[in-house]
Amino acid sequence: MKRLIPPFLALILFGLLVYIGIQQDKHGYSEVINKPVPDISLQTPEGKKINLGDFKGKVVLINFWATWCPPCREEFILFKEIYEKYKDRGFEIIAVNTDPENLKDFLKEHELPFIVVVANDEALNYFNPQGLPTSYLVNREGIIVKKRLGIYRELEKDIKDLL
Repeated sequence: MKRLIPPFLALILFGLLVYIGIQQDKHGYSEVINKPVPDISLQTPEGKKINLGDFKGKVVLINFWATWCPPCREEFILFKEIYEKYKDRGFEIIAVNTDPENLKDFLKEHELPFIVVVANDEALNYFNPQGLPTSYLVNREGIIVKKRLGIYRELEKDIKDLL
């Protein structure tokens, strides 16, 4: 009887993990993958409008972040390097900030060479980031091909495959 307990517990744990995975999918965890980027309009801190649907023909990283988020700040070091290396080959980064009250001060201290915009309800509802940072990689056809939670360390490999 005692020999049956470990396999039984493993089976219960496996079932629980499958259930959690299904529930995450139901709540938007990956619902945007293989869908086109919508025509959502966002504003830069200076008030310029940027439409996410206007970047067809480029490989685009849409990154949700906040100024208070240490992994987001760490990720920007990587993003700056990759952006400078690939921007002339059709790569763009759109950094979507989720805490606009601190954004202008942050940008005074940290120069970011790519597009920075402020999140709005439409973008947050569509993309439904599950934490910060959350990134979405978009191919040249305007299709979201990957969602990445946390620091996107494999970004360079992924964009090389799309450029």
